[in-house]
Order: sequence, then C-alpha cells, then structure tokens
Amino acid sequence: MKKNEIESNQTIIDKAGNKIWNFFSSLKLIITVFLTLAVVSIIGTVIEQGKPPDFYTKEYGEKIAHYVLSIGFHDMYHSWWFLILLALLAANIIVCTIDRFPQKWETAIEKKYGAEPRFIKNLANSAHFTVSGDVHDIKIKVAERLKKKRYKIINADAADGASIYAWKGVIGRFGSDVTHVSLILILVGAIIGNFWGFRGYVSINENDAVNAPQADFKVRLDRFWIDYYNTGEVKQYNSLLTVIDNNKEILTKQIYVNEPLIYKGTWFYQSNYGVAYDRIREAQLILKNKKENKQIGEPFKVKWYEPFKIPGTNLTVNLVGFISDFGFDEKTKQIYARSLEHNNPAIAVVIYDGDKPISDSWLFLNYPDVFATIPNSDYNLTFMGYSGLYYTGLSVNNDPGTNIVWIGSILMTVGFIFAFMIFHKRIWVNIKRGENGVDIYMGGMINKNKILFEREFSELVESLKAKWEVGK
Repeated sequence: MKKNEIESNQTIIDKAGNKIWNFFSSLKLIITVFLTLAVVSIIGTVIEQGKPPDFYTKEYGEKIAHYVLSIGFHDMYHSWWFLILLALLAANIIVCTIDRFPQKWETAIEKKYGAEPRFIKNLANSAHFTVSGDVHDIKIKVAERLKKKRYKIINADAADGASIYAWKGVIGRFGSDVTHVSLILILVGAIIGNFWGFRGYVSINENDAVNAPQADFKVRLDRFWIDYYNTGEVKQYNSLLTVIDNNKEILTKQIYVNEPLIYKGTWFYQSNYGVAYDRIREAQLILKNKKENKQIGEPFKVKWYEPFKIPGTNLTVNLVGFISDFGFDEKTKQIYARSLEHNNPAIAVVIYDGDKPISDSWLFLNYPDVFATIPNSDYNLTFMGYSGLYYTGLSVNNDPGTNIVWIGSILMTVGFIFAFMIFHKRIWVNIKRGENGVDIYMGGMINKNKILFEREFSELVESLKAKWEVGK
C-alpha cells in the first residue's frame, strides 16, 4: 500500500473518530437522553412493573397491552432500550470528563510566577501601590500575609526585584469531575442491582421460620405487635426477627417501617401484617351433653397441636387445622379457603378416647351445633371462639449494587462541596524598585464567585497598604 493511501485511510479514520467523539460529547445528546429518561420514568411510574401479561390485558385492553408488552414498558428497567439510554448517558459523561480534564489539570498544576506588571494589570482584580523599604523584606512581609490567608506560595528573586505566586482551592476545579465519576458509579450500581439483585416478599407466622428468598439462611418471627398512641391511633408496626444460619441463631432484631434487618446483603423491611388464614394460637371449646344439650363444666382452651385432656372425661382433643373462610367443592370433595378474611372460621380437631382416635371433625364458629363431633358417645364439642395468630409481611431486597451506589452518592456530595464551596484562587505579586520607592503590583483571579474574590482581594490589598501606611 502506498504512503498516500495510508495517509488517506488514516485521515478517514481520524475524521470518523472525531465524529463519534463529538457525538458522545454533544450537548444535544445529553439533553435528549435526559428528556427521554424523564418521560420513560414517568411511564414506568404510571404503568405497574413486573406484573404477568394477563394483568396488563385486563387493565388496559388487548391493543394497549400488546404495545406495553412488546415495547417492554411492563419491565422497563430491565429492557434493552433503557440500558442503551443509560449507556449513552454514561458515555456522554465519560467523554465530557476526558475532554475537559486535561485543560483543568494543566491550569491546576501550573505554577506561573515571575509575572510582569503588564500581565498583572490586565487581570480582573489588580492593584498597584508604592512603599519604601528593602525589596527582600517587602517580599517576606507580603508572603507572610498571604500565608495567613492560607495561600500556598512560590517566590523568586530577580536582579531588579522579586515575584510571588500564591494559590489555594485547586481541588475545587475538579468538583464536576468527581460528580461525573459519582454518576458513573451510581449508574453501574443501578445496573448491577437490576440484573443481579432481586426484590421479593415473604410472610411469616409467629414462631415460624422460613427460608430467606435466594439465600442460605432462615428468618424466624418471634413476635409481632402494634404500638398505639394515647388517642388509639396506630403508632408503629413491629416484628421481632431472628436470623438462623447453619442451625445457629445469629442475631435478633426488632424491625419497623424504615428500620430493616440486614444480613449477608439481604434487607428485610416491615411491609404489612395480618391474621393467619390457616392457623390460630388456640381455640375455646365447651363440652355439651347431647341429650340435654347442656354445657358440662367450664369452657376450656386448646392450643395448636397440643393435645388437651377434657376435664371429667377420658377424652383428649387435639387442634390440628384451621380455615378462616371455610369452603367445600362438591365436585372434587376438596376443602379450601374461599378468602383470607375470617368470614366462616372452622377448626379441625382429632378426638381420642384414651389413646384411640375416635373422631376427626370440623367445628364451625358460625354453626356451633350443626355437626356431631363425638360419635357413639353422650358428648359433643362446641367451637366458641379462638385467638388468631399474627403474621408479618416482609419486603425482601438484595441489591449487590447498593454499596457502589452509596459510594457514588458520597462522591457526589464531595463533588458538590468541591464545586460549590471551594474555589481556585490565584494571586500574582511583582515587586520592583522604582524611582520613588518599591512598586508592588498585585493581581488575582478566581474560577467562580468573582464577587467574593473581589472583596477578599480588596481587603488583602488594603491590609498591605495599611502595613506601610500607604496614602497617609
């Protein structure tokens, strides 16, 4: 290949590279991406995420549901086009940072001393006054005053005088760059969380333990309770949880809204609560004489799966089942709960005569004497009431990107502090022996907040003039 052809191809590659670079660094791109993200975020808020397809068909109709599912609005934050938007945003931030960083760095590390009076006079803030004394002593006194103002200084001597360069707040120039890095970290953390994290839900009855979703440990609910204000209004919902790992109780913590349990990167939040539909603490029963339909003795309580010997008899009753809203399918002969509400409570009991089971029956709270519970005997049991068993509902969240997002958030705060509270200030001083004494030329500039610097520079000049009683 000839030299001219190689140069031509290189030119084409350079032009293409410049176009790509300019595309990713353009203001139009970032505005377009931000507006698009804002619009789709609103859509993602309006349309419930992560529901099954049938939900969207029922909610919006077949036509709209088709578009919702095909475009990916039902699971927007995992869709390919949303990731492309995030990638474009990240690329724009990276390219813009690389574009602007070298110039900032050169300005930050530049130590330009020996500035001539002409350069100083052209600065936005400058001053000139004449004092009497030795050039070296004057240089030392000016430097000391700048040091008191927390400036770092470099000074140099010349044949006809001396010069000083003073600066502080260099780090403030990099506030936007730190913020850009923080945005990248937050985006990376969000993507990691979306793809490798999970959000779930689990309900636990009191004194029960369940496997934590997608984890190798269990969580037990020791107790659930509600705190109330003096007015009777609910103050707080509380769950006392214990983590069990490798059959060992690792930790116990009381959680409530905005105070989760955290273990091995999995967060458990108090979400809701209720009374279990398939289990109770205890049932209140009475023993009746079948013939006379009269109560025998006092009512007694039977705890869940704890056999209870009925006083005055050879009978034992064991509470083995509960359904909050009893239902029976005549076709399949299956018993089921028609709802989670306690509309038609029923308990299942096994009755023993000594050690021999003689009855396995359902007792109904709403229909206490409809069914005989102890056949071939003079007795019947009547279901009079029960104590429900609370369950707690926990939102479970495991997000491996959380720490990255936190680091990004902290960096963003640091970046804002650098950008809006720390300013790069520079001052040049030229000291020369003149016809009427020693001429002091001072000038300075700041990258932001020029009004603040103008006041500070003026106070510095006036303090130096006062030192030598200039103008008096």
